[in-house]
Order: sequence, then C-alpha cells, then structure tokens
Amino acid sequence: MSLFSGFSKKTARKSRGFERVELGPFRYLRPSVTTETYFIVAALVLQVVMLFVTGSFPSIFVICASLSAAFLSEFADADARSKDSFVWMLDLMMGISIGLLLPSTYPLVAVFFVSLCVLLVNKLVLGGFARSWVNPVAATVAVCWIVGADYFPQISITAEDLQSRNVALSLIKNGAFPMVPLDARITNFLNAKVFSVLGVSIPDGYVSLFWDSKSVIPAFRFNFLTLISSIVLFAFDVYPVLIPCLFMAVYGLLVRVVAPFLCAGPFLQGDVILAYLSSGTLFGALFILQWRGTVPMMNRGRVFYGITAGCVAFFLVGAGTSPAGIAFTVLVMNVLSPLIQVMENRIERKYTESIVEGVPNESED
Repeated sequence: MSLFSGFSKKTARKSRGFERVELGPFRYLRPSVTTETYFIVAALVLQVVMLFVTGSFPSIFVICASLSAAFLSEFADADARSKDSFVWMLDLMMGISIGLLLPSTYPLVAVFFVSLCVLLVNKLVLGGFARSWVNPVAATVAVCWIVGADYFPQISITAEDLQSRNVALSLIKNGAFPMVPLDARITNFLNAKVFSVLGVSIPDGYVSLFWDSKSVIPAFRFNFLTLISSIVLFAFDVYPVLIPCLFMAVYGLLVRVVAPFLCAGPFLQGDVILAYLSSGTLFGALFILQWRGTVPMMNRGRVFYGITAGCVAFFLVGAGTSPAGIAFTVLVMNVLSPLIQVMENRIERKYTESIVEGVPNESED
C-alpha cells in the first residue's frame, strides 16, 4: 500500500468544530510541464499570428512543413514504442520553433525531411523530450544550415563598420534593415517624451529593428513581441530567469568591451543592440537555450551554464547578424552540459559527505 493511499482527491480536515475542505494535500512549487508547454505554445503562436498580419506566407509554409514533420515523427515514435498517447503540444512547440528559426526561402521539401530525420533520431535513439541531451530544435536548424547555408541570410559587416560607434545605424542606412513607415514619428516621440529625461536620444531605424527587422528568419523579426513574451513567461515562472539573464549579460558585456578591442574600434562602444536584435539572440535565450533535459538542475551548475553560453555565443554569433550562430551555441552547450552536471554532482557529493562526517555517530556514544 502506498504511503499516501489514504489521501483522496479532496482532503477534509476538522479543526475546532468546523470542516475545511482542500483540493489536495500537496501544492506545486511551479507550473507543471503541461501548463508550461501551453504557455510556451501560446507565445510561439503569437509570433505566427504576426506573420499572418504582415502577410509573410512563405514563412508560414515553412512552419507548416516543420509541423508536419513533428507530428509524423510522433506517429512513428508511438508506433515503434507501442504508445497509446500522443504528446501533441510538445510536437506543436518543436514544429513551430523549428519553422520560426528557418529562412522563408528554404525549400519546403528539405525542411520536412530534415526535420523528420532529426526528430526521429531524437525520439527513437536519444529518448525524446526531457530524456535527450540534444536540443532537437537547435539540431534541426544546424543540419539545415549545413545542408543549405546559401538559403540563410548573409549580412556582411566590414571592419570599418565594426570600428564605428554605431554598427546598427550603418546597416540601417545601407538598407540592410528596412524601416517601418512610422519609425520617424515614434522615434521623435520617444526622444521628446522619454529619452530627453535621461539626456539621450536614439536615431531613426532602431524602432524598426526592435519592432520588425524584416528578416527572412521569422524568429529574428519581432523582438518587441519576444521581449513581452519573456516578461510574461518569467512572471508566471514558466522558465527560470537565471540562465537567460546570465547569458544575455555575459554576451552583451563581451560585445560591448571585447569586440571593439578586437576590431580596433572605440573603447567600450560595441553595439549591444545589434547583437541582441539581429541574430535571434532574444528568441534563442527564451525558447531554446533552456530546453528540458539539457540544462543543469542546480543553481551552481546553471550559473556556470549561463556564463559559458554567453562566452560561446560571442565566439559563434559574434557581434550580431549571424543566421545560425544561436543554434550552434545551444548545441555546444548541449555537449558541455553533461560535464557541468558531473562537476556539480561531485561537488554536492563532497558537500554531503562532509556533513555526514561531521555528525557524531550515536552507536559510538
């Protein structure tokens, strides 16, 4: 008999003449995996809605191709394992994430077959969601880049651009990032009503880069929506905030300090805004960096994980405009994460042994 077999779905307690009815004897410290998945899918669906609103139907077709592959892989996995249930929401989350990180110009047939093969390997060989040490979304994007790198956007940044104080502004003026029609009005309003209080101003074009960068990779486009989604997901404790914050802080610090030094640019003038808004950094930090089963469990390991991820991103993503650097960053961290977990387990074991050794043995007294 189970220790908790005496508990019913509703537990009644009598205290001082009155009865108190509770829904259950336990309380969740954070949302369940199912609830978390619903929140994440809702945030991803908002990105798809924006694609509909902006008429970006080629990107929607790519998402449909990756979704089809995700659902078919679930059918194949269920058949191979003789499962009676299907985890549709997880496949919906993976399929949308893959489609958002691929260029709208990528061949649909290639998207379908690459996604299908990677997801089948992830489920049948590596164990699937929360059991696999490899992030299936990042792996799919990386394979697609290896197979067809020419389909990914290439925004060239010259050494002269990196030596300037404002790389993003140079790219905006060169037409690399198109401006939305209301950019000038919104910029003037923000400068007059908000930034004037701080004694600073922003140039035209940054609002467009933040609202919709017009990238062929949908995950790079709606940075404002991604930022709002992150606030909501963190507020409802869907994602732990430690790893993303450390990742963004370390990556931004390296871009600000080290990048100008390497390129003989102005001291402490690296363009952090470009780095955050042009390579899917916000999207990657929120939706794929903390994939279940691929991150350490303890805070000590998560701190090291977040700091290391920021350093790896600086070398792979650079100062921005990398089309697939964030996916490769996640894969590198997938390789390093088991090593980090081994280290933190050893530290915890030594700590536990030290406590046990310090407790007096009653049998000796």
